Amino acid sequence: MKKVFVSGCYDILHGGHIEFFKQARALGDYLIVSFAGDEVLLKYKGRNPAIPEAHKKVLLESLRMVDEVVIGRNVSDFALDFKEEFLHIKPDILAVTEDDKYAEKKKELCRQVGAQYVVLKKYLPFEKISTTQVRMKLGMS
Repeated sequence: MKKVFVSGCYDILHGGHIEFFKQARALGDYLIVSFAGDEVLLKYKGRNPAIPEAHKKVLLESLRMVDEVVIGRNVSDFALDFKEEFLHIKPDILAVTEDDKYAEKKKELCRQVGAQYVVLKKYLPFEKISTTQVRMKLGMS
């Protein structure tokens, strides 16, 4: 079984996240989604999450392309908030988007477990919107 791992904040789920999960799942047989826990989000984004982590976990688990959900709790390194879970799971692939800001750190983590680092293009069959744009539309900072 080929395990694919993705990570992000996923503070407010939107269509771009769903498309990313679909593309990542197509790379293997089992998709693990890691999201930044509340404490990580507060420390690195300077704000509380829009959706509490317990609720976010349930939402992500309900998606048919998602097989497992883990919460990243490493507050010492936002780029690798999921490091402990990743090292434990030892996935075959770490899938990221083409605008990944932490490529070198993630590639090094992949080397530690023999995982492949795969960059996915941001293809959307609809207009792109970011979590920040959604927050602004909702009047959230």
